[in-house]
Amino acid sequence: MVYSGKIYETDGANPVAVHEAEAIRPLAPIPHAPSLRFFRSDLQPDSFGGSEVEEPRFFYGNPISLVGASQIITFPESTISLGFETFVAAILVGDAYQIDIENADDLILGVTLLNLLVARDRERVERISGAIGSSHDVGGAIGPVLTTPDELDDYVTDTTFGKRYALSAVVRINGVERQRGNVESLPFTFAQAISAASQTCTLKSGDIIAMGPIVDPAIDPLLLDPGDEVQLAVENLGAISLKLSLLQ
Repeated sequence: MVYSGKIYETDGANPVAVHEAEAIRPLAPIPHAPSLRFFRSDLQPDSFGGSEVEEPRFFYGNPISLVGASQIITFPESTISLGFETFVAAILVGDAYQIDIENADDLILGVTLLNLLVARDRERVERISGAIGSSHDVGGAIGPVLTTPDELDDYVTDTTFGKRYALSAVVRINGVERQRGNVESLPFTFAQAISAASQTCTLKSGDIIAMGPIVDPAIDPLLLDPGDEVQLAVENLGAISLKLSLLQ
């Protein structure tokens, strides 16, 4: 976790050590998440408008497929059309069942970044069936650290349905800027997502709630080649990079 410019290492519940940022190489900030839920704004019903009554939809991801910052992921042989989705993610600090939107922000231990690889050719087939699965199971990077919610208070623009953050984002491929976006443009908040996820299942400490895409891939769809490095940087949350291995 990052707080006041320092990196705090924990075992999940208790402090272990404090580090200077330049002295460490971060691993995935949550190594064994119980679950991973994706709230993709472009997969919501047409009627969703962010009201208190309507609930955003989600699908499950594979938390084991995530690695830490600046890691190499094997380019999959099963796809010829590899893209990515950019997310902002909340890590939960406690258990909850049917929590109200008004109290959901209190469940957030920290906020981080998640950049997920997506097999676009598989995704097109899955969208027809309405079941997202293997297309989002290629791998992704999460991190670099957790930023505590109080560190983001200056970026809150609205609290009607939980805290809405104005955090600018940029995507770079091989060091070249390709896309920009802002977390504020997402149609729902972490509080709305957490509340929706808790209505039918008890949320657990360490669960990951991911919202995105921060940058809309439909505006400028980008595909990756073996050897490419893609980076997502978000204001006050840091930057997360992953590199694709060359095909043998």
